[in-house]
Amino acid sequence: MASKYVVAAQSTSRSLDTTERVGFKSIVVAIDFSSAAEKGLRYAIEIARRDSATLHVVHILGPAVYPYAPTSAWPDLAEQDRVTREESKAKLEEQLQGVRHELIFQGGEVYATLNELARDKQADLIVLGTHGRSGLEKVLMGSVAERIFRETRFPVMTVGPKVEEKSRTTAELCRILYATDFSAESLHAAPFAISLAREHRAHLILLNCFEGGEDGIQAMLQGLRQLVPFGAELRCEPICIVERGPHGQKILDVAEGHGADLIVLGVDGASKGLAHSNRFHSSALYKIVTQATCPVLTVRA
Repeated sequence: MASKYVVAAQSTSRSLDTTERVGFKSIVVAIDFSSAAEKGLRYAIEIARRDSATLHVVHILGPAVYPYAPTSAWPDLAEQDRVTREESKAKLEEQLQGVRHELIFQGGEVYATLNELARDKQADLIVLGTHGRSGLEKVLMGSVAERIFRETRFPVMTVGPKVEEKSRTTAELCRILYATDFSAESLHAAPFAISLAREHRAHLILLNCFEGGEDGIQAMLQGLRQLVPFGAELRCEPICIVERGPHGQKILDVAEGHGADLIVLGVDGASKGLAHSNRFHSSALYKIVTQATCPVLTVRA
């Protein structure tokens, strides 16, 4: 069994394009003015500054319905909402100084609106700040989240509740963890991890979570080494790690143990990989994006 993964990794390494730069030039970031969304926005702003990107800041409006107020009070409440939105826009404009950007306050169903805007803006990246039980939980932690990870074709960066604030530049990447099981969908993210490591002069950590016997570990290590072809121009040799056990928890453990600044994962809704689960809240991907101490970049094949 182990040998087929090595053959797959060797074949893929020959076809990986390690020369093309993966850059983010058009970034869509969803906000709801919560502290979690603010954290995601800070990452998006720094990425936009670093890559000279255009930032599309999206706030999706809910229906103007006030179920606990008499209908006679609705016009005043709607006016209060309008004033609050204008104040929020003014604060955002101040925060976004020096960054090419546009503010989009738009009503609609969350997933469809966000995905359509990302398509219209030719987005390279969607950024979501998340926390556990309110705010953008409606975006990331429920059925909308499952649709984002299983359907959208855009790379998604999630900034979860355990992502730590750093004394250095927030979006600086010194250590990048790329986890793969050698499936086609996970290998699709390899060029992103390699390119980002090259551009940031970052240490690249390659991880395979292996549930087989001890005799397969060396084969897995060989497969990881084959993922970065000669001429990748990395700052240093990648660190290759094979861990035995459930991949969700192992990815979190290795990321924290090595002080990773970013986790890169390849996912595919049609597969039985990280994003596949009849109960999304019990999936490995849900565990990773909600418990990681660094942002998680998911790339859909």
